[in-house]
Amino acid sequence: MARQNFVGLVISQGRMNKTVKVRVQGRVYDRRVDKEIVRRKDFLCHDEGNICKEGDFVRIEGIPKVSKRKAFAIAEIKVNKGQQFAEYEKLAKEKIIEEDRKEAQKFLDNKKQFQNIITQLQDLKRLDELSHKITSFEDVEGQESEYKSLVDEVNLIKAKYEIKSWPSVDPILESELTKPLYHTESEKRVYYMDHILNELMHNSKYSALKTEVLSKKFQDRPLDDVKKHIQKNVLRQFVLKEEKCPVPYPKEDFI
Repeated sequence: MARQNFVGLVISQGRMNKTVKVRVQGRVYDRRVDKEIVRRKDFLCHDEGNICKEGDFVRIEGIPKVSKRKAFAIAEIKVNKGQQFAEYEKLAKEKIIEEDRKEAQKFLDNKKQFQNIITQLQDLKRLDELSHKITSFEDVEGQESEYKSLVDEVNLIKAKYEIKSWPSVDPILESELTKPLYHTESEKRVYYMDHILNELMHNSKYSALKTEVLSKKFQDRPLDDVKKHIQKNVLRQFVLKEEKCPVPYPKEDFI
């Protein structure tokens, strides 16, 4: 008598030793609905070498019962997708570990940068205190050693941060507050859009340009009938599309 043979997909592996669960799917005709329907059945199959992985497409074959629920064994692995899935899972875990390592290193770098900023602020605060003490000396001749130690400490802090004079108008600390908030010309226009629109709407210097742009858009309507917010929307699109910004940018304090 020929043994039963089915082809199915391994849906569970590793929960029991030398055992995998294989799902067999087939079509049967159902007289009640007068159409073919898909039916699935799961089999516990013997896998002697624990070779199969989830996702493998296998052929199973009937054998004498190994246990109460296990009467089939893996006869052939037709498509070895499970091994690829296992490899992908391994690569995904390695990628997650690498991303976690990078995040941890980024956190340590930010912490170190923050500590450096705190140290710089403390040094500058100390420099301010020393400068105040030096300027408040009334009789230098009687306290020459103390005066000299204060001056030496001030010069040491100045040399550390390359400060030419104190108080200084030159930027000393490099932080996120001193960096521009844009990197491209379009981002810069968006950043200063309120200033540009305000100039175009209210500065008489740009009244001719404003009239020209709005007249092209509203050819059959008087400009006085167009609401202000609609005019601003039209001018905003014009500013973003123009190759050169029609209004000079304001003075940038952080550059």
